[in-house]
Amino acid sequence: MKKSFKDFAAFLCTAAVLLNGVTVFAAEDEYTPSGLSYGEVGSAIEKWASDNPGEYVAFSTAVFDKDEIIYEGGFGFADRENNIAVDTDTVYEWGSVSKLTVWVSVMQLYEQGLIDLNADVRTYLPDGFFQNLKYDDPITMMNLMNHDAGWGEGTWAMQVDSSDKVVPLGDALRDTEPPQMYRPGEVCSYSNWGAALAGYIVERISGMSYADYVHKNIFEPLEMEHTAILPDHSDNAWVQEKRKELVSYSNIDGATWNNNGSQLIYINLYPAGAVTGTISDMAKFAQSFVRDDCPLFSKKETRDLMLSPTSYLGNTDIAVCFHGLWGEECENAYLLGHSGGTNACSSNLVFDTETGIGMVFMTTGGRDAVQEILFGASASIDVTKYASSVTSPGALSGMYAGTRSIRRGIYKIWGIFSMLPLSYKGDNKYDAAGMATVEQISDDMFVITQGEQSYLGFIYKTSDGTSILTLGQQSFAKDNTLLPSIVLLVIFVIMAVVGFFMILYKMIGILTKKIETYRGALLVTLSQLFRCFCIVPPLMMIGPYTDQYGLTRTQGYFIFGVEAAGLIVFAATLVSSVIGLISKHEDASPKHKYVMSILGNCVSIAMLILLEFLNIRGI
Repeated sequence: MKKSFKDFAAFLCTAAVLLNGVTVFAAEDEYTPSGLSYGEVGSAIEKWASDNPGEYVAFSTAVFDKDEIIYEGGFGFADRENNIAVDTDTVYEWGSVSKLTVWVSVMQLYEQGLIDLNADVRTYLPDGFFQNLKYDDPITMMNLMNHDAGWGEGTWAMQVDSSDKVVPLGDALRDTEPPQMYRPGEVCSYSNWGAALAGYIVERISGMSYADYVHKNIFEPLEMEHTAILPDHSDNAWVQEKRKELVSYSNIDGATWNNNGSQLIYINLYPAGAVTGTISDMAKFAQSFVRDDCPLFSKKETRDLMLSPTSYLGNTDIAVCFHGLWGEECENAYLLGHSGGTNACSSNLVFDTETGIGMVFMTTGGRDAVQEILFGASASIDVTKYASSVTSPGALSGMYAGTRSIRRGIYKIWGIFSMLPLSYKGDNKYDAAGMATVEQISDDMFVITQGEQSYLGFIYKTSDGTSILTLGQQSFAKDNTLLPSIVLLVIFVIMAVVGFFMILYKMIGILTKKIETYRGALLVTLSQLFRCFCIVPPLMMIGPYTDQYGLTRTQGYFIFGVEAAGLIVFAATLVSSVIGLISKHEDASPKHKYVMSILGNCVSIAMLILLEFLNIRGI
């Protein structure tokens, strides 16, 4: 009897931990695209949570249609170590889903006739606002919505670790302006900076701060009382306090979740990713896109326009972007939406315009299984419509880098780490470093397969002649400097290791007085020392860069200073070694030492110039 009572008590405790939020069931005779009745939605989500406790620490989700909230639930712990369970008051960071507030704001101003989506955005900005453009072509709001203005990520940090370091949006944009890599309209390169710029344009046109505009025109009409948008959440004191309870977790080995602390970071480019609030409020925002009485726009035509395609996959009829929303084909529905991620949270917002059914999902650690429960897995690709003969087999071979990187300065390291090398295997198929396979199905179409997932892509060249492989939201550019960069980097690392042992050997020799000095020995030793240190600062900055989404100015100047000093030392040593090689001076070293020094310093100089860890234009 006691054992049965204990088992029953344990069951109740487990249920309380798994399901901490509110549950709402709707009518049984209505169905989701996957075939679940509304009444089965909650059971399906709760069963997944119960069957997969190791796949999350905390998540909240809500399912809706155009008329009602079908289900809402929270699972796990906002702070597992302090036993703070997820509930309806748990707040999460939206990440890039925040960008949808930008695009809604833009469409509201468009509806009022205050903005032209196809006008050059410089019309709405202070004179001389852009300082890092490569092209004189107009940049339109439509370019910003489609993420094809030519920008990617930048060198400088868009996040800070203290609320004291938060600056006005306009200043933050000027401080972090990335280089323009591509001609506007030619390459989709996802840009946080471009989205934040659109938010700043909302400020300029409306005459109020972006945060105030969003509260007045989005949060208040939707009664989103538990949502903040400023970097420090100071626009909603309740959210600001609740955010302190949230802890971030990362899965380190597939089964163990590591506590990363609060990961409270302040996003200076806040329109791009700083919205924070409850799942109920996020559901209100998402549902507004499918409601018959959408309170965000005065005219139904404006909402319909926003949900219409604005970019396609190459010259196909496959829609990619819808005024800032992304499209996704699932087995049972075509979804529009946006996903997001911050240092602490991940989120997803999607809806089916045909049925009006959608869902929102937020987590501090875990994967979104709810979308598949409602809409099925990603749809398989019917390539027969696009397949034809390939006139140049093997032409795609080469090294590609993601277009989202800035492709210069410190980010060049990321370009190397995230490259897509394609080697031809015959029969129009390529291997991508064993991680994926690429099959060219026509002169301008390909299919990339990774695991069980396959994606259709388009092949083209920019007006500058750069070869691009695009999957729509993600693109890769052929870069002939990647391979020599990798070779030089490997050689330089080897030389750095050799240089370390040479310095160690010399120190031992000096201490034992068994080493003889020679002409240029001091410079050679100094160059060996800099070979060890030139590579260290950039590699050390990988962690901070990821945490801050860029480098601070102090970090940037430090890296540049070390590399500039190294370049000077390498050049001076090269000259000294050449002089030593041709000199017949009595204290000259054996010729082979000078030859080795010349070769080593030539490689070192070439490596720094080619890799451009942080060039002066980025400073």
